[in-house]
Amino acid sequence: MILRNVRDTKLVLTIISLVVISGTTIMTTQVLGIKFATTMSGDQVTPPTNTSINGNASFRTTTYDTVIKYKIKIAGSSDVTGADIHMGKKGENGEAIVDLLKDSKKNGIKMETSIRGNITSSDLKGPLKGKLIAELISAMSNGNTYVSIDTPYHENGEIRGQIDQLRKVNSTKLK
Repeated sequence: MILRNVRDTKLVLTIISLVVISGTTIMTTQVLGIKFATTMSGDQVTPPTNTSINGNASFRTTTYDTVIKYKIKIAGSSDVTGADIHMGKKGENGEAIVDLLKDSKKNGIKMETSIRGNITSSDLKGPLKGKLIAELISAMSNGNTYVSIDTPYHENGEIRGQIDQLRKVNSTKLK
């Protein structure tokens, strides 16, 4: 009888251990963040502009691809009037799909501008209006988007850069 209780106790403890380990595994998931970037210049604008302004932008998806965080640095101008993501392949002009100045933090200091913020589904406009942020992520992954920066001197784009996918970033998150 005692042997049976010891065996039953070991069985119960083994089952409890498996449940605890399984529960921890179920609660921990791999979340893939995707990074994108672009370098912007006047020669990428269609048609090209003659400017000394240049910049770069980086984008990163967050947990479950519901938000895209972005940072933009522009050298040579503190007078940015527009910053948008447009739908379009390299060399093609396309419709604006995200206003990067709306609800962003913009700092202009002595010929430099820094812009950062978050993009959610509610920020999408043009052909992506009413769609999920996954649609924007897909367009960015496929090379179908670019960033355009406007100034008072070039209202249709002083500098531009095609958005490229860099890599996926693994991070562990608890549900």
